[in-house]
Amino acid sequence: MSSSSAARTNLTSNCVRIHRDEIMGEGTFRTAYAGTYIGGNRNNQEAICKCFKGQYRGLESDFFQSDFNVADRAIQYAEDWNDICASDETILITRGDVHTIGRTKYLVEPLIRNFTKFTSNNGWISDEEGWRGEAMEAFTHYTYHRSGGNLIVCDLQGRYKYNRFNKSKSRFELTDIAVCSRRCTYGPTDLGEKGIDSFF
Repeated sequence: MSSSSAARTNLTSNCVRIHRDEIMGEGTFRTAYAGTYIGGNRNNQEAICKCFKGQYRGLESDFFQSDFNVADRAIQYAEDWNDICASDETILITRGDVHTIGRTKYLVEPLIRNFTKFTSNNGWISDEEGWRGEAMEAFTHYTYHRSGGNLIVCDLQGRYKYNRFNKSKSRFELTDIAVCSRRCTYGPTDLGEKGIDSFF
């Protein structure tokens, strides 16, 4: 799925320098560090490198796999959406890779600056983003109908990258999205039917 036209990936960059003195964010389980790609298509570009805190390292395999499952499902729907949407409403979903450095595993992804939260996984929708927010809301509606009412892709966050030289190449770049499904099979951010119902 990482080769999809709707996937925003590390491309051919398979090495990263992690800046452990620059924390980008921190949650209960994980810490996100700044990084810089070394070599490949993203050479010298910024990365974000997420690892589990020591006491939670046992969760790595399940959580990383859950991240991939969510991203892969969202990428499938984004591919379909991109075939029918306006050219400047194209969506790319970030899909990272796991890099092992020393004894620590990091989920490495291209960094998104100027981050915006468009929607959540519990029904909240931003009313400050105008047509961009409406487009993100429409994408979630689309995933609901495309899945036969079995799930929604939600918690949409990232940025709208405007191309002032060629508007048709403008796009949404999203990361850390969630899927809420009837069977609640997409990890800890899947709020199941409650999450689906709250959106509507």
